[in-house]
Parts: sequence; C-alpha cells; structure tokens
Amino acid sequence: LSRLNTIWKGFINMQSVAKFVTKAYPVSGCFDYLSEDLPDTIHIGGRISPKTVWEYVGKLKSSLSKELCLIRFHPATEEEEVAYISLYSYFSSRGRFGVVANTNRHIKDLYLIPLSSKDPIPSKLLPFEGPG
Repeated sequence: LSRLNTIWKGFINMQSVAKFVTKAYPVSGCFDYLSEDLPDTIHIGGRISPKTVWEYVGKLKSSLSKELCLIRFHPATEEEEVAYISLYSYFSSRGRFGVVANTNRHIKDLYLIPLSSKDPIPSKLLPFEGPG
C-alpha cells in the first residue's frame, strides 16, 4: 500500500460492533468523485447476503450507464487494527457483507466485502481496471 496514494481517510462505524479510522486505497475503476463523495464517517446500516450483492454486481457490469469502483480499506494506524479486525470478523463469521447506510448522489450503493489476505478475489469483481 505504501506505493499507492490514499483516496480517502475517515471513520467506518457500525454501532455496537466497531468504529475506527481507516484509509481507502484505489483498486479498480474510476475514483474521480470518491474523495469528495465519501462522508467523514461511513455508517454501516446492516448486513446483506453475498448472493444478493453478486446478482446486483452482475447486472451492474452489463450496464453502460453505471460504474463499478473497488477500493480497499486499511486501518489508519496500528491502534485501529483491533476494531478493524473486529468488524472483519463480524461479517466473515456470519457469511455476510456490510451495507453502507449513508451514500450520496454519485455513490448509489456501497458494500463492504470481508476478504482475508488469503482469499481469492471474487470472480465477479474481475478484471481489475486500475492499480489492482
């Protein structure tokens, strides 16, 4: 990550689970509006089934009017890692993704997908178009 510029820094908050400072790094897609459009605090409003997200992503990829953008969140400091891991563990242990509650006009939907460093990249997200 040291070779990539951050595109956003702020809080991720899921009430009664975790709140931490994080940085967002580009993975794939267009990031023109993200630094402006992501709120200071990303509020996670709930959980969603991966199957539902993958069906939606499949439809989105065939749309000419919508873009798919992938970013990677990383704890801003070592002190933030405990809360970051707590949130990851919460979603991973339940087999669910996170749904962001506070999106805006450029960002229609935002999901948090818990991937460990050993997990393969889900095929629905490939190919990457960007720094990867």
